[in-house]
Amino acid sequence: MSDVLFPELPGLEWELTKTPIFNTKIMTSVSGRELRASYQAVPKYDISMSFAFLRENKGRTELQLLESFFLARRGAFDSFLYKMPEDSDFACTFVGDGSTTTYALHKQVFEMQIPIGHTQPTTESANPNMWNQVDDKSMWNTNTAKLMWNQATAGITADGQLVLSEPLEDGQQVSVMGTYYYRCRFKDDEQQYVNFMHQLWKAQKVELIGSLGNKV
Repeated sequence: MSDVLFPELPGLEWELTKTPIFNTKIMTSVSGRELRASYQAVPKYDISMSFAFLRENKGRTELQLLESFFLARRGAFDSFLYKMPEDSDFACTFVGDGSTTTYALHKQVFEMQIPIGHTQPTTESANPNMWNQVDDKSMWNTNTAKLMWNQATAGITADGQLVLSEPLEDGQQVSVMGTYYYRCRFKDDEQQYVNFMHQLWKAQKVELIGSLGNKV
């Protein structure tokens, strides 16, 4: 399992597909009645994309980059991180309870919150302008020995956690945004490339199996 990123190449076509996959055991009696058991609360994803061109000219080595990435993973053997176009940004809001310093980040899908296990790590000073959900609570701490967030930091870890150096006061709210990745592997042990013009190649289908956690 590696944390190397799948290469971002300009020849990627728009028709990228993402298919959520669950694992359900369905047993049917002779009368036709079904009994079902769900073995997955969070799906894996079947991801398919194509590259209209991979250039091998004027100092560009796009075919070599994609092919060497596949070879280094030994086909479907090794996993990697994939930043999916237009599906890689998260925004989370948490409310403090006076003691918690670590929060699990998530991806919002309509009304669902799906845990994310791979994020771009960052560390910065905490925002001093956070608003309280409690209307009658003073914005600033009256304890001058502990001014609100004067020395505090907030960090996003690579495994999808928001870590605060000091806990939020009860009712205080913090919002955080960042980038998440899918953990993926190649679906098969083979990958085809087509040479359609001098020093121009294409990959008509690149298929991955992915997860927002560590299922892959």
